[in-house]
Amino acid sequence: MLTTSYSYLLLLLPAAVLARDDFRTRRVGLVWLAVLGITAVVTAWLTQERHAMAEHTLCNALMLLLSGALLALCLRLCGQRIVRAAGAGDGMFLFCVTPLFPPAEYIRFMIACCLAALIWWVCSGRRYRTIPFVGTGGIVLAVWGAIQFLRL
Repeated sequence: MLTTSYSYLLLLLPAAVLARDDFRTRRVGLVWLAVLGITAVVTAWLTQERHAMAEHTLCNALMLLLSGALLALCLRLCGQRIVRAAGAGDGMFLFCVTPLFPPAEYIRFMIACCLAALIWWVCSGRRYRTIPFVGTGGIVLAVWGAIQFLRL
């Protein structure tokens, strides 16, 4: 059986594959999002109490829903549509990792993903029409998982 420290390594493969696919094609596979969701649940199951995992998932999903609604409202007020600003894979990625984090840490994770995406966009040289949010989020998740594994 995996020890709790090793369970964080389960997140590395789906995060890496999702990041690679998003950087290459700006599309992520539904199968790999499902694998990420399953590994996130397994990792949370092994590292947290079951009640805490369920509470984190519910609170983080509600925060994600609220932030998505506020983003849609903000974009609507600016005359834009949300389908041009965010892809379905971005939302699914953020939903898949909800069991892993307590609510305050989940907000920090979302901010870290946004900052990583912004840094990529600024440093990319060319201004792309889309930003690989799942790709940068996958890198942030992989770094977080490695830090948790090493207990830094």
